[in-house]
Amino acid sequence: MHRLWISTLLVALVLFSSFTGSVNAELTTAQRREIASLKKKVSRVGALIRSKRLDDAKKVVETAEKAINEIIEAAGIERDDRALKSILADIKRHQETFSKPTGSKPSAGASKVHFLDDVAPLIDSKCLGCHGATNPRAGLRLDTLAGWRRGGRSGPLLRQGNAGRSTIIARLTAPAGQGRMPQRGEPLSREEIALVGNWINQGADVGNLNASMTLSDLIYEREKKTLMVEIPKPKGTETVSFTRDMAPWITNLCLNCHNSRNKSGGLSVETFYDLMKGGESGDVILPGDMENSRFFRLVGGLELPRMPQGQARITRKNYEDMKTWFREGNTFDGSDPRTNIRTYVQSTAEMAADEFRKKTNEEMLAHRRTRSLGQLKKSVPNDSQASLDTEHFLMVGNVNEARLQEVGGWAEEKLSELHKLFGGSGQPWRGKLAIFVMKDRFSYDEFNEVVEQRRADAKMIGHSKVTANHEDAYAVLQDLGDADSAELTTQKNLIEHLTGAYLQQNGSSLPSWVVSGTGLIMATDARNDIKRVAEMKQLAASIVPSIQRPEDVFNDGTFSPGTIGAVGYTLVRYLIDSQGTPKFAQFVKQLQQGQPVDQALQRVYGSSAQQVARAYATSLKR
Repeated sequence: MHRLWISTLLVALVLFSSFTGSVNAELTTAQRREIASLKKKVSRVGALIRSKRLDDAKKVVETAEKAINEIIEAAGIERDDRALKSILADIKRHQETFSKPTGSKPSAGASKVHFLDDVAPLIDSKCLGCHGATNPRAGLRLDTLAGWRRGGRSGPLLRQGNAGRSTIIARLTAPAGQGRMPQRGEPLSREEIALVGNWINQGADVGNLNASMTLSDLIYEREKKTLMVEIPKPKGTETVSFTRDMAPWITNLCLNCHNSRNKSGGLSVETFYDLMKGGESGDVILPGDMENSRFFRLVGGLELPRMPQGQARITRKNYEDMKTWFREGNTFDGSDPRTNIRTYVQSTAEMAADEFRKKTNEEMLAHRRTRSLGQLKKSVPNDSQASLDTEHFLMVGNVNEARLQEVGGWAEEKLSELHKLFGGSGQPWRGKLAIFVMKDRFSYDEFNEVVEQRRADAKMIGHSKVTANHEDAYAVLQDLGDADSAELTTQKNLIEHLTGAYLQQNGSSLPSWVVSGTGLIMATDARNDIKRVAEMKQLAASIVPSIQRPEDVFNDGTFSPGTIGAVGYTLVRYLIDSQGTPKFAQFVKQLQQGQPVDQALQRVYGSSAQQVARAYATSLKR
């Protein structure tokens, strides 16, 4: 009985010891992060081996194995723990490669060069500045596999199985100044060129990769699966925003040395994803762990070398924002972690636009009044000046109040017509639209000289201007009088340029021919203004055939300020006559939404810019 009790006690102690051991044998969050960082480093060993940097490769593997053993001992876990399975397998595989005799021929698997692992990162960092989607020099795009297959103006880029006869190798090895690529930045090293050459000699295999995806997307998808990059998502309670508070100073202070072209220390901060991916030393940000994050320790001055090197330090506000950002978990509040952080930095114009967007209607009206009266005073400082308000307009000028009231009444009537035609309503301009009525040609010329800082074309008798933030929103008219027999009157002048301001109400940059042409259509009566219409048709018919490409008729700068009205009038008239005013209104709306002319024509009229331009030119001959 005594022996039975002792045996039972021993079994219980063993079970208790096993139970308590299993409770304590658990990885901490910090240890799991360290394992992820080590796995990231070990994943790069293959590239080091293929570049014949064996000493560096061995050092990475040895350091990783030592760190894993320390984690195993500290956490009290077994080597077969699921969290260690992947990295230990990688370490073992690389150790087997190192253990082979130096003189032995490496196996085909060990020596194979992989496009996505080895070649794509080189091209992505060295070549896409000149051969990407936005700047395909010599007709060559290297940002997609389809571009590789097409080649450029010099023909095919590579010959599978023959690096020596491949154009890309010839360009990479050419002497400096004699066609060597890349032309800017550091050339590829001998090891890197050999890597590309070996890939070509091995058949230039890209596996089953999607030919339409960009290299950066392909690399991103690969790394997302293998490097376990964490992108902390916001909870909605954050007081510091990465895009608003962190990205601007990181762009200004860090991006010059840590970008996709110049990865100092192997680190790029060009995107949030790059920042969280870390560099040669591993993760630089451990989400929520400020004290152990290398980014904070170097930028905050806790370790040397302090960052950024050799330039201005972060401000006190930057430092406090960084601490709060860490405390709140280093979340990312943008739409895509691969977006270049430069896009989050506002220009002076964008900051000014933000300030104007925050203004109330009363504040905008006060701004409009102060600015407009100031512009008038600068233009004609010695003239008497008057101003008054209508429902939708601020009328100013060096004419008397009665004249301003009359012109303001015409403007209110015409605004109603414009709303009906283009489907608008309410107040199109924040702070109202200012309408300057200048009493003579001299006054109008002075406004152009002083405010617009230009010399007005002799045929100009008015113009409009509406900026994106509505800092400026006005139409300027030369008072031409109201003679019934005149083809040019102040009322017609108003209608033309009020229409132009109406079309630009959202600050969109519409083509000059649309603004001018639509205004002239609204202000011209084809039956009564026979002479003026005939002159515009004749002028357009004489200059349109002289342009080299028919579609250039739609481009700003093709025609001078003195002739754009005639071209605009006849072109808009052609579009309206061919398929009606409602279609033209749809076309204008497409342009206001930012669509290019060619796409807007295709969507609304079902024809390309070239087709429409040719049909328009034919109509002028008739």
